[in-house]
Amino acid sequence: MSAPTPTDPSSGAGNNHFGSTENQETNLEELGRALGWGGTAPNSGAEGAMSDLSLDEVLLLHSAALEPAQVVFGVGIVSIAAGVWTWNTGPVDDARQAFQSALGRAKESIQRQARDVGAVGVLGLDIDIQLSPYRATVIATGTAVRSLKDKAGHPQFKINYRSPFLCDLSARDFAVLSSSGWYPLDLVAGASYIRAPQRGIGAAIGQATQNVELANYTQTLYQAREAAMEEMQNQIRLAGGTGLVDAKIIDRPVVFARHVVEFIAYGTAIKMLATEHSHPKMEMVLSLDDATPAFEASSLT
Repeated sequence: MSAPTPTDPSSGAGNNHFGSTENQETNLEELGRALGWGGTAPNSGAEGAMSDLSLDEVLLLHSAALEPAQVVFGVGIVSIAAGVWTWNTGPVDDARQAFQSALGRAKESIQRQARDVGAVGVLGLDIDIQLSPYRATVIATGTAVRSLKDKAGHPQFKINYRSPFLCDLSARDFAVLSSSGWYPLDLVAGASYIRAPQRGIGAAIGQATQNVELANYTQTLYQAREAAMEEMQNQIRLAGGTGLVDAKIIDRPVVFARHVVEFIAYGTAIKMLATEHSHPKMEMVLSLDDATPAFEASSLT
């Protein structure tokens, strides 16, 4: 269902681009309904909404039979045991578990808020990850979206989720993905914190004046990557997904423990829920061909 078209602002007399004051108020009223502000959205029967989506994304949602419901927010703060960052070898499991627990708490809070407003899912999740010596913090913000309803009050969005889906896709990406028969399931992540082994004193002194590969850090980064990717793949399977899109990767040394490599990967688990895949029809918005050529290209030679 497409959003209602506001009254043509070009219709009006004089230099007033919105026409009369009455027409201007009508334009704003209809646009407000399309965006879910200041009243009920068209045929939804739901209360006014709020979103952090752009105007074109909100209007595009209507093509997927959805509308914004509410901006939702979740935070998880989990403590990390003292002493885990000391020089040693191997993974820092306490830090990995703290991150996953913090992410899980943030997701639970967002899903609870989404259910409270009757949403089918959350789009555009923005994830902020903070790490200190004693705690892991995950802050997530997104827009809960709900189904539009027809005149009889029946939802027009035909996919029935058992719980609200979570994804970091934009409304534009969601519309393209769903038009192909694929749908988001959950935001999944893998994390790994690995201590790099110390170089021996002799090796450190011998390499002090040389440009050489620090093999201990190289191998640690590979190890951290493999562990995080394996955990993320397990999360995809647990969510029931068959793939992942919009993956984001964070790889860096821990600021307060430079011998520890942090590797985090997260994205949206997806699955085909339609009977078959369909290729979305893409249209060129700006034509690359002039309707009336100003000159022949051959004349340039």
